[in-house]
Amino acid sequence: MLYAKNISKFYQGAENPAVRDVTLTVRQGDFLSITGRSGSGKSTLLHVLSSLIRPDSGSLLLEGKDIACATDRERTRLRKEKFAVVFQQHHLLPYLSALENVLLPFLDTVKPVGERELASARRMLEQVRLAGREGSRPGQLSGGEQQRVAIARALAGGARVLFADEPTGNLDSATGEAIIALLQKLNHEGLTVVMVTHNPEFARCGNRAVTMADGRLA
Repeated sequence: MLYAKNISKFYQGAENPAVRDVTLTVRQGDFLSITGRSGSGKSTLLHVLSSLIRPDSGSLLLEGKDIACATDRERTRLRKEKFAVVFQQHHLLPYLSALENVLLPFLDTVKPVGERELASARRMLEQVRLAGREGSRPGQLSGGEQQRVAIARALAGGARVLFADEPTGNLDSATGEAIIALLQKLNHEGLTVVMVTHNPEFARCGNRAVTMADGRLA
């Protein structure tokens, strides 16, 4: 469903490209792990694949359509409707409840949030095993629970692909394992997952894994 061909990305002032001439296919239903040392280019590749940043060269085909040169508005719409991104930092608003944080993607629409959106948000919290914690604020939740809220928020709009950038990086090993188990569960239910991780054990939890080194696929 997603095909990157000869993707390269340069950062101003850097001696070498962060990603150089990478070709990679993401199939529907994949749980693809991207591993590599710090500075290998794995996060930059994830950000290009998820359309957070544009590549400087190459093409990025989503179901046959090149989205590498999409406008900012088109890329924002893409991330809202088809792609979801979760980071190492959960970026929850501390003064909002878990339910209100999950509802945030619906707040930029013309229509006010209604029963349909509320039901969707509650369903996502239930799916990430946080039923009954809708009214809790982030400060009342553990690190793993906060990351689950972030995943629920990312998927609230019905995205088909979840891009996760070191989702367990700030968590202890047991909590990290629980997050990986959740991603596996969502993947088994049909969600395509692309995850960057430095943990080799977590990388083996998907059905595919690639390794980055010096901006290339090793």
